[in-house]
Amino acid sequence: MIRAPSYGATFVPVKAYTERFIAPTGPNLEGAIGRALQALGNDTAGRARAIQDRAALAQLVADHAGLQGGAAVAAQSGALDAAQRIAAEGQATLGSPDMVAAYDQRMAPALDDATARITDHALRQAAVERQAVAAQELQAAQHSAAGDWNDPARLTQGLDTIRAMAAGRADPDAGDTDQAVRMAIGGGVAGAVGQALSAGEPEFATHILGTWGHSLTPAAYQAAIAQLGDAAQNQRMAGVFAQAAGGDAAPADGAVTIAAPAGAAVHPIAGGLVSAVDDHSVSVSHPDGSSTTLSGLGMPSVAPGDLVVPAHVIGSAGPQIGFAAHDPAGEPTDAATLLQSAGGPEVLIGATATPRTWNVPALLDRIAGRDDLTEADRAMAGNLALQRMVADHAQLAANDTAAGRAVVTLAAPGTISSAAGLPTDLTAQMTPASLRQVDQALRTAAQAPALPAPDNAAALRLQLTQRQSPGDFAQVNLAPLIGTVHPATLTTLAAAQAGQAASDDPRSTILDALARHEITSGSPLPDEALPPILGRATTLLRLSADPAALDSAVQDAIQSATAPT
Repeated sequence: MIRAPSYGATFVPVKAYTERFIAPTGPNLEGAIGRALQALGNDTAGRARAIQDRAALAQLVADHAGLQGGAAVAAQSGALDAAQRIAAEGQATLGSPDMVAAYDQRMAPALDDATARITDHALRQAAVERQAVAAQELQAAQHSAAGDWNDPARLTQGLDTIRAMAAGRADPDAGDTDQAVRMAIGGGVAGAVGQALSAGEPEFATHILGTWGHSLTPAAYQAAIAQLGDAAQNQRMAGVFAQAAGGDAAPADGAVTIAAPAGAAVHPIAGGLVSAVDDHSVSVSHPDGSSTTLSGLGMPSVAPGDLVVPAHVIGSAGPQIGFAAHDPAGEPTDAATLLQSAGGPEVLIGATATPRTWNVPALLDRIAGRDDLTEADRAMAGNLALQRMVADHAQLAANDTAAGRAVVTLAAPGTISSAAGLPTDLTAQMTPASLRQVDQALRTAAQAPALPAPDNAAALRLQLTQRQSPGDFAQVNLAPLIGTVHPATLTTLAAAQAGQAASDDPRSTILDALARHEITSGSPLPDEALPPILGRATTLLRLSADPAALDSAVQDAIQSATAPT
């Protein structure tokens, strides 16, 4: 039979539990509890302030980390001072040593970490800044050396400077000093080759590549070889174009003969009126009654009646051009002396690349007739020629438009009566044909008994074009419209072309509605109907109290002005 275990009672005196778990009684009871509570409060206050200031330190570190290069280096001292200031101000707000001790326990590691992070970022950015400055100095040395592409001695000196600079800055521990030096010199060589090719000197580029090509990487060397091939091809095609422009016409008999690069620009010796033009010569009548003739031209660039100044191109030079002069009576004069007194032959011969007016079909026909070229070369030369001529015409048109805006703002009514009164820089900017038109407009305006009406048909058509086709409007030469359009309207249109904001015009909404009508209807209104339409629509709107009546008023005005009577 299993017997149940028996347990004996364990007696612990009640006093022992009382001594262990009951706080002492007596006069020190309140002081002990108060000190404990005060210690807990001090610790909490110190920790709370530390949490706040640790967040401020983190933001300070983040702000400094956002700075790059020299800015980070310059800001390092201030950032470190700010970190110390955060800690000092935090300690100053605490009222007891226990609070400060709790605060420091939390803040000291954060302050050390912030200081280390700020210092490390500044050091790394200082290295970046040094590398950037070194790279800029190396690039400057490469650019300087490349600029001496046409002086072998100076080019060699510049490349030696690059070599020394790159060797002095290479990291010997990295083991790539030779590679760094080679790449640095290669940059200067590549720049020199590029500048020589840009200057149209492939022979120089070939010499540079033959002497220093070993400093280029294989890829850079192959790219330079390809550039040389392209340059040679382009130079050959440019020669075809120049020969087509210059032709092979001989100077006129008795003229002073002047050698010239084929296709070079030919300028008049003085300003005047183009009096005669044929396939190979241009004659200019000058204001004193004398005249000069330039012959041996491959292709004239002016027409009879054009006005020219010395900056204009009147044609393209053949291998030789002739210069002849006549007095007001038509008798030959000493052309050689006249040419010498004007500055010599160089005043007549300009650059081959100078923009001019071209006879596009005639020049393309000359290239197409070259039997000594392959079909592929003829096609390539024709394409390059067309690109050149289109670019020239676009440049001349842009110059005309810009000069026209300037003339409109200068030519106040009655102040300038002909093109002779315009500044020379403006007349040089216009094409001879445009200058002739401006001269005629100025003369007509000077003789007119009154100014044009502000809202005449020509002015309104321009304002509609401005709204409907801004691109076309931007290319309109306004100067020939002097005397046809009111000066104030021309000035406003010139400002609009230049992109300047126009002042409020009460007629603007009506003009907008007219422009919309023409676009939606698909047909323009008759120009002569525009002034009465504008006048009637303005009157109807003035009498109407409903701003929404605009379209109705415009339609009524159009119906009234265009309906058959």
